[in-house]
Amino acid sequence: MNSRVSVIIPAHNPREDYLRLVLDALRRQTLPLSQWDLIVVDNRSSPALTERLDLGWHPAAEVVREERIGLTHARVAGFAQARGELIVLVDDDNVLAPDYLEQANKISVDFPLLGSWGGQVELALEDPTSPPPPRLRYLLCERTAQTLVWSNDPSHIASTPWGAGMCVRRPVADAYIEVIRANPRRLKLDLQGGKLAYGGDTDIAYVGCEMGLGMGVFPQLKLAHLIPRRRCTTEYLLESLQAHAYSEVLHHWVLTGVIPKERRDWRGRIGAWLRWLAADRLGRSMIRAGRRGRTLGRTELESER
Repeated sequence: MNSRVSVIIPAHNPREDYLRLVLDALRRQTLPLSQWDLIVVDNRSSPALTERLDLGWHPAAEVVREERIGLTHARVAGFAQARGELIVLVDDDNVLAPDYLEQANKISVDFPLLGSWGGQVELALEDPTSPPPPRLRYLLCERTAQTLVWSNDPSHIASTPWGAGMCVRRPVADAYIEVIRANPRRLKLDLQGGKLAYGGDTDIAYVGCEMGLGMGVFPQLKLAHLIPRRRCTTEYLLESLQAHAYSEVLHHWVLTGVIPKERRDWRGRIGAWLRWLAADRLGRSMIRAGRRGRTLGRTELESER
């Protein structure tokens, strides 16, 4: 038996042309409108999204205002408002394939032991003539999947769903709301206005694992990730790499209570030195960005002890 689906779109000052494409894709979904509702979470956009959106095509659509800046705040506000047993997170630059919601609903029935899952993410570059450097492309959340991969091991990266199009069961969403209340530091694991940070989506998946539920990635779930020109620049992607490194330190602390230390033994130093010698200019910039992010994460955590 199919579950009711709640689609949540968190948005902070989104590009209107991108958001229009996102909503157009939802309007074309093969899952009947009667089986899903739509919640747009306006995360303190200016002007307010209620003044710019026409959701009259959907009988169960609403805009919820969340004044606290941050993607996690927006997701939690959406979780609290959602009525569905299955929740699908759609970023304001995600264009879902027409059968995405139908496939997600089918998976929820066929794989009852999964708490969260996602699918393939194809990059749709605003300027295909200026693609990102190949070594930094992964930072734009590109993902391909040839076969189903699932696990209940949080360290299994291949089966960990990403925020773009992420599907979450209602009990996992409810549990996530509670862990956020218990440990507000987890709010820092995702975007906060213009500040880059990552990890909130994996945090949701790991909460499901703690509940004894698995996570997975399915090839039949497909979406296009709209990428503006500025996000393809080396400068932006190195900033993103630094934010990923910062978030890894913070997430390790959230999960274990331990601040990860930089290796200072002679093997660690020699290994770092050899990697530096072997790296080209971009590689060394990537090493520096990662080091800055980890140092920032450790410094922040140690200062708050």
